[in-house]
Amino acid sequence: MAITVYSVDADLVEVRPNILQLGVDDWTFKHKEAFSAINRVVEVRWYKEAALEYSLDWRDNAFSPDLVEEGYFKDLSVNKTLELAYLYLMNAGESDPFERQMRIFRDRYNEELKILLATGINYDWDGSGVVVDTERYHHVPRRLTRV
Repeated sequence: MAITVYSVDADLVEVRPNILQLGVDDWTFKHKEAFSAINRVVEVRWYKEAALEYSLDWRDNAFSPDLVEEGYFKDLSVNKTLELAYLYLMNAGESDPFERQMRIFRDRYNEELKILLATGINYDWDGSGVVVDTERYHHVPRRLTRV
């Protein structure tokens, strides 16, 4: 079954208990938007280089959210979804509490993303259904040596 979101409303409630009491009782549309945003960033900033480390051409082997270790992007998705939710709730043109919350969750998302991209993503490269130790990617920076 194809994954379509990394987090659900119950995950949002754990972080912001009143998020379902602000005039929107289902944030699925923002979970899906966060899912797409995360996948785009991961594909561009991590997957293409990581695929080369596994001798795969990223053009022939596209990034698949189904191969990411289950729950691995949950915190990232919660932060992105809350950022998008508060952006949705903001009053246009004036500063309000929703704008402050949006910025807080944007910053938390960016920090979490930076950590995940720096340490690598647990990805089931062989499609076995289990991420084994050799698939727990740890980026080793390359150094250019001139001779």
